[in-house]
Amino acid sequence: MFYKDVKIHSFAMVLCFTAPFVMAEIPQASSGGGLSANAAADLLFQLETLQQEVQSLRGKVEEQGHELRLMKESQRDRYIDLDKRISILMSASASEQRNTVAPPIAQIEQIPDAIENTPINTLVTPPLAPVSLQPPTEEAQQAYNNAYNLIRERQFDQAETAFASFVNAFPNNSLTGNGYYWLGEVKLVQGKSREALEAFSTVIQNFPGHSKEQDSLYKLGTVSDQIGDTEKARFYLQDVIKRFPDSKAAQLAAGYLSKIK
Repeated sequence: MFYKDVKIHSFAMVLCFTAPFVMAEIPQASSGGGLSANAAADLLFQLETLQQEVQSLRGKVEEQGHELRLMKESQRDRYIDLDKRISILMSASASEQRNTVAPPIAQIEQIPDAIENTPINTLVTPPLAPVSLQPPTEEAQQAYNNAYNLIRERQFDQAETAFASFVNAFPNNSLTGNGYYWLGEVKLVQGKSREALEAFSTVIQNFPGHSKEQDSLYKLGTVSDQIGDTEKARFYLQDVIKRFPDSKAAQLAAGYLSKIK
């Protein structure tokens, strides 16, 4: 683009400087000067050729400028969409960032095979022996806050690493379910849909009764639909509506379910 702009300006300067001389020489030819009629005609032909090339290059520059504007608008729209998604996540979780109260009794169970290969009727199984989750230690709380702040700063790669480290280092406290949920959200933002499914599924399988269970079920439904598994999507969304009928997640699930063909 820069090269073509320079070339256009160069041609324009040539036209500015040569046109007066060419026009001045033509009368001299008719009065017996040194420039013949053929030479004058040749100069005029070259001048006309330069003008045509300048017009052609200007048209190409305008076309490329239009394409550049379209690209900028597309990038802006994508950024706005991403910013809206993150803002929704922030507002939905503002009340839990400094939460240190343990949720109701949670239960640990065996994780079944990968969710893609699990029959629908066994996706949600009855809980096994209940295990109380401990309140987070000061160290765990700080690690969780640090990871969550990376989401607020939109540093998604670092947030993914931080939440993955958090759930591995602190597998059994009341913030671990939140950690898996946000790990799923971060992976989803980065386009890692199947990895996000695994994180949301871990909340359901390992932390039944957790405050993030209903949101994780809803996410399992929407992400399953996005990767083309409509049957599982319906199952998860209907499960949200059935088990949490008065929740915000149930309202969202009903709205999404109505749009699935």
